[in-house]
Amino acid sequence: MQRSLTDAVDSNKLAISLMGLVMILFAAVPIGYHALFLANSQIVTGTAVEYGGELRDNTKGSRPAGTSTVIEFTTAAGKTHRFDGGSAASARYTELGDRVRVRYDPGDPDHAMIDEDFLFVRLTSLSLIFAALGFAALLTVGWAMPGSAARRPVGR
Repeated sequence: MQRSLTDAVDSNKLAISLMGLVMILFAAVPIGYHALFLANSQIVTGTAVEYGGELRDNTKGSRPAGTSTVIEFTTAAGKTHRFDGGSAASARYTELGDRVRVRYDPGDPDHAMIDEDFLFVRLTSLSLIFAALGFAALLTVGWAMPGSAARRPVGR
């Protein structure tokens, strides 16, 4: 049996549609997770208390190169917690003693991060890219594929 060109186009439309939907679903889960965290989290002030990670020669000043910064904060309930500030602290070259805004989950204070401008975009940037690609795939199926209903003249 030979497949007609129309069958091949329909198969491609289905494959691209499924790929687009999977990409959108793949993006929606982390976006929703981070949106809930940001909506339910509390903000407090923390302090850079020590350097963590791998120590290497430091040729640019007092901050050890290639390290992360450990941040300490006190929750609204009065308990002190520490977390590795990771790339956010490293990118800002946080020095020991610096004060930073910390966002944490009141139900799980060990889930904390440095609060920064555009935090939602930073957390979800890869997911936003996947969502955009998924929508682009769906638009491709709707408008760009030969034989698409959107491209047929009215009345046919």
